[in-house]
Amino acid sequence: MSATEPLIAVLDLGKTNLKVLLATPDGEPVDRIAAANDATRSQPYLAYDLDRLEAFFLDALAELAQRHAIAAVVATAHGCAAVLVDETGPVLPMMDYEAPSPAWLDAAYAEEGPDYREVFCPVSAGVLRAAQQLMWQEREFPESVSRARHYLMAAQYFAWRLGGRPATEISQIAAQNHLWAPLAGGFSSIVTRRGWQRLLPPFAKAGEVLGTIAPTVAARTGLAPQTHVLCGVHDSNANLYRYKAAGMAEATILSTGTWMIGFSRARPLATLEPGRAMVANVDVDGEPIASTLTMTGREYAVLAGEASAADEEALAATRHLIERRTFALPSFVEDDGAFPGRASRGRILGPPPETPAEKQALASLYAAFYADFCLSALESGAPVVIDGGFAANLVFGRLLAALRPEAQVLVSRSREGTALGAALLWKRFERRQPVTSVALDPVSPYPVPGLAAAARVWARLAAE
Repeated sequence: MSATEPLIAVLDLGKTNLKVLLATPDGEPVDRIAAANDATRSQPYLAYDLDRLEAFFLDALAELAQRHAIAAVVATAHGCAAVLVDETGPVLPMMDYEAPSPAWLDAAYAEEGPDYREVFCPVSAGVLRAAQQLMWQEREFPESVSRARHYLMAAQYFAWRLGGRPATEISQIAAQNHLWAPLAGGFSSIVTRRGWQRLLPPFAKAGEVLGTIAPTVAARTGLAPQTHVLCGVHDSNANLYRYKAAGMAEATILSTGTWMIGFSRARPLATLEPGRAMVANVDVDGEPIASTLTMTGREYAVLAGEASAADEEALAATRHLIERRTFALPSFVEDDGAFPGRASRGRILGPPPETPAEKQALASLYAAFYADFCLSALESGAPVVIDGGFAANLVFGRLLAALRPEAQVLVSRSREGTALGAALLWKRFERRQPVTSVALDPVSPYPVPGLAAAARVWARLAAE
């Protein structure tokens, strides 16, 4: 990278963290500013303070613009997050998908919501799909909804706030929102039945330039007026695109953070099974891809707590846990995951862990068993790449490699796969060769006697 090479700024809206990352056009990280994220508004429902989020992004851009030349900005965001807007701003706050919902919503949505075979995404006890959110808003806040001009997915909302035109992007709208029918390649039945098409602006590609930054944004941040604003992308799909851009489209990707999302092109969409955390995603090129979706990152945090131990100590502790048949069984969140009826019913079977090493080992075993289960459900036989938060978890990686001896398990050297994938969208159609910035390391299996048998027992007990 030359000292004057212009960079792309990525606004990364995660469920747990906020970040602005600067990267080179070929996906090398340069600088970053991060902060915790959480829903901070309780009225009229659990929601995000959009003014606070926007202020963080603009302040971070202003700080980074003092140190670097920035040529373009792109946003990436988690799924099930969208904002109703009029010509000037939001008409209602952006709902947290974990918002407690009114009693009437479940029954109403059961009658009107799309079938699994249409959207390839189940209704979840702990997650409000965007269609459920919009139904709620339409019934209880009809005046506000009537004033809305657009329903913007979160990444496209921030693109619009920066100065881009309103747009809909395929990876965001298809990310478990119940708004898109992947096999049909069009809006879902609930969208057409309720006339929500009027709220969804024309489609644009994730890397498409929607405009340049608004004069107010230029004045606030110090960015050049000609700075491009890109359409934006769903966060895990940005991660997936990073590997596609590197010529690894057929690899199985585990994109990890609060959620663990498995992507595999091996299993046909039509064969996906409801009730097994199996969902469809649609990549930035509009290609549907079989996926699994579990809240394993948050469950890991629940199980491990503040425990901290050296990797070798935690690995050794996995042997003790297997020997005494200590398992963590799902689910430790308000989501069934791959085991219907298990939401919030998580428990530890056998003698509980006592030391920090045992707690870390228990959490790592749980995550590895779950990941192995999901990869088998996806019929993955390709190399498996661990990206995101779990890429730094050597205990998890070595256990997963031991559980899947037939597949090469790799970890990304960068923990910024989502943001770097989003950065690679800039000028992607001018790129003629695969990018070389994706660096991976092989993971060596950790031999644990009885590990494979324990995984089978875990899956059987989890399903009971």
